[in-house]
Amino acid sequence: MKFFARSGFAKLGMAVAFMTGGAVFAGDWVQVLPAKSGYELIKKSGTGREKYTQFGETMIIHGGEIFNDAANKSAPTDSYPVRPGEKLVMVTSKDPAILDATFPGAREVFKGNGFIVLLAGETAAMNINAKSSDFTRVDPVPGNTVVLTAPVRGDKDTFKTDDEIAGFVNKLDMKTFMSDLNDLVNFKTRYTYVAPAQQSVDHCQKILEGMGYKVWQSQFSMGGSSANNLIAEIKGTDEEKHGQIMVVGHLDSTSRQPKTNAPGADDNGSGAAGVIALARLLKESGLKPAATIRFVLFMGEEQGLYGSKAYVKTMSGDEKAKTRAVFNLDMIGFDAVAPLSVMIETSSFNKPMVEKMTELAKSYADFSIQTSYNPYGSDHAPFLNQKVPAVLTIQSEFDNNPNYHQVTDTMEIINEDLCRNILRMNAAAMFVYGVKPEGSR
Repeated sequence: MKFFARSGFAKLGMAVAFMTGGAVFAGDWVQVLPAKSGYELIKKSGTGREKYTQFGETMIIHGGEIFNDAANKSAPTDSYPVRPGEKLVMVTSKDPAILDATFPGAREVFKGNGFIVLLAGETAAMNINAKSSDFTRVDPVPGNTVVLTAPVRGDKDTFKTDDEIAGFVNKLDMKTFMSDLNDLVNFKTRYTYVAPAQQSVDHCQKILEGMGYKVWQSQFSMGGSSANNLIAEIKGTDEEKHGQIMVVGHLDSTSRQPKTNAPGADDNGSGAAGVIALARLLKESGLKPAATIRFVLFMGEEQGLYGSKAYVKTMSGDEKAKTRAVFNLDMIGFDAVAPLSVMIETSSFNKPMVEKMTELAKSYADFSIQTSYNPYGSDHAPFLNQKVPAVLTIQSEFDNNPNYHQVTDTMEIINEDLCRNILRMNAAAMFVYGVKPEGSR
């Protein structure tokens, strides 16, 4: 029997949560083991008292002495005795400071994909909970829950190359995408409070206006400062029936030297250039969308989602109701370990949208996909809080990226192939939800 603390992943908001299951009883144990083995073990040796939580390909089970003995006999298992007063605490974070933090008085059970699971007594749990911020969530997490799905991917039999959607996504202009991204990096910093940030907004406005979009800036307040979101729109041919969709990403960047050196190639030049690339794709396709489509670049994300919060605050009830989908691109350019991988994040009420995007990804993109229903820490969250259907697409390796919020977040770390495939998935979704939604053909 061994006791250990795993290390692993990073940038999502943060959630501190307690697994349910009643008071801790004598002989309580926590096991960490492969998810497949965990399900088999519960089926074979479960007593009915066990509670599990799945994190991708890993499962954490909270059970008693008898189950722990069975676990150690039948599967490769890391076991932890639960001390009096301890509970399982889940930290979900997109904040590098949190993901690299130590938690005094707590024992780390699992770390990966932006999640940290700890065994913590009351005082330690209170200290963890105090770290809540705009990039931090504090939620009870029920037992018997899949927090993060295991990776799935399509195969050659499901990949489509010659239908209408494939014809659309194949027109993605990756050369110009990389050029646009390089131009954003060359501003040196897009930190919301300094002049180059607004200069980057003006730069993107000229690009979108050059495509023929109606484009405007929308000012919002950030304490004693102000900044501008950038919005480009093309009216749908039947907005009354098909509503509106949005393709969004934040333009601002940060680092440890934010005022002078925050290149932000991955975070989030990649997502911002991706929004522009999808706008260009739509225009160059010559297609007239059935739904109204807005392409939005937010500022102030790194300071607390200020731009997206301000945008959502201005939405009327009617506009929220007619917004059928929001696609948020944040950090789509880093993938150092094969295969290419992506995480799709949303709320549980929006599960059908994620299932559709997964289906599209299997047909028109080439990477493994995981889904999380714990949204936080990026510009999809304010929409989801208002029950507006929104998803985040983000690289799965965000928490293993040593360049995250660093001056080394430059063009050299960008994986163009990952960008291409994430954009293909979002382009297919834009087509299905906005260009030719069901009932428009």
